Amino acid sequence: MTTAFTRERIISDLAEVLDLPVDELTEDVSLIDLGLDSVRLMSLVERWRFEGAAIDFVDLASDPQVGAWLEVMGAE
Repeated sequence: MTTAFTRERIISDLAEVLDLPVDELTEDVSLIDLGLDSVRLMSLVERWRFEGAAIDFVDLASDPQVGAWLEVMGAE
């Protein structure tokens, strides 16, 4: 299964996992500061890989900011 990873979709998924409103997820915010831990990160990686994303844990963990993730994910 391949899914389009839009900016809105990625931010929505992050907001869901972090239990935060979407508007708190600006591109320069640290996801670690917002409560992202390795378990939540692995959950997102597995979900997105299942849906066709060519990413791994290190791709996202190396720069845990929304803007960096949008770039890594090739957000449309």
